[in-house]
Amino acid sequence: MRDIQEQQEQETTPLLFTNNTELQQQQQQQQQKEKANMIKKDAIFGTMTQIGLALFVGLIISVLVRLPYNVFIYHAVFMVAFVVLSTEGIFLLQPTSTPKEKEKGLKKHATFIGLSYLCAIGGFSAIMYHKAISHKDHFTSYHGKLGLIVFCFLLFQFLFGLTMAFIPNLFGSVAKAKSLWKYHRMTGYTLVIIVWVTAQLGIRADYIYNNLWSPKLMIGHWIALIFIIIGISGRVRLYKWGFSKGNNNTVVSRN
Repeated sequence: MRDIQEQQEQETTPLLFTNNTELQQQQQQQQQKEKANMIKKDAIFGTMTQIGLALFVGLIISVLVRLPYNVFIYHAVFMVAFVVLSTEGIFLLQPTSTPKEKEKGLKKHATFIGLSYLCAIGGFSAIMYHKAISHKDHFTSYHGKLGLIVFCFLLFQFLFGLTMAFIPNLFGSVAKAKSLWKYHRMTGYTLVIIVWVTAQLGIRADYIYNNLWSPKLMIGHWIALIFIIIGISGRVRLYKWGFSKGNNNTVVSRN
């Protein structure tokens, strides 16, 4: 009789957990493990991004030091700063999770993007002046045409993000403004892609290419670009784009 009772108790005992506390502990441990893995992954991809940007800047500087001083130098310097700052603006906002981190990330994002836009204005003004004093036509190359598109796109993106973050009532309510964030995020990544395409076209312009220390250095630009693409892509949270569901109640937040 006793053996039968023990057998019945074993059959009614949960297979995995004896109580909710044990289940919660297992979930917390799993969440902590996932968070640690995500932090490690972000660190790896983040390092790749920074290496790519540093290599890109170094290669550009190696060309600029060989050029005679003229107004074009200002265009190159300002636009390199613009490319780096706009990329960093997205990079800094990617890993935020808690409300406090998101607030700090937003401020850094706004600062970097604001500075990048000032650099874009400086670079755009410099090349316009350079073309004018050289009596050359404007926007004749793919680099120039895409550059104009980037400048206009950047203004729209900057104002769009600025109003959503600091003047949300323009969209009717704070909730409506927040619902548009994913579109701002999507257009932001689209803009950065166009920015890098434009930069790559500029790097391959005759004036820059002919002043490389060696044509083989173009391989370095490809390496830098690959590092940046992998680094930024690896930190993307598709949950924020509405393509996959995230759990806001877990320790790990996918932004």
